[in-house]
Amino acid sequence: MTTLLQPALTPDEWRQRRAGAVSVDAVGDETHVVITDPDGQLVSVNGADALHALAALANEALPNDEARKLTWTDLVVISMLVERLDRRHSHTTRLTSLAAGLYAKLAALLPPP
Repeated sequence: MTTLLQPALTPDEWRQRRAGAVSVDAVGDETHVVITDPDGQLVSVNGADALHALAALANEALPNDEARKLTWTDLVVISMLVERLDRRHSHTTRLTSLAAGLYAKLAALLPPP
């Protein structure tokens, strides 16, 4: 039994690239995540490293009991599933490689174990 999670954004929010006080805006040639505080002041984050850090910190800010929070347990599940792959099938090498890439992306968003 899988608990279905609601998408982070509605289709309309995806089209607008905006959800509440958070938006994605182009500033010249750069893409920025812009956050508006309650006083109407803007904070802007751009650049791959800063945006990646923002994603990691946003995940960390979620409560520990939040189903949408990415955890090391989630990565253990990926590892366990990969270990159970039948290595006799030709597609297993490609699937293992894709899973390793996914694991690395997700692990990069988590604090050290």
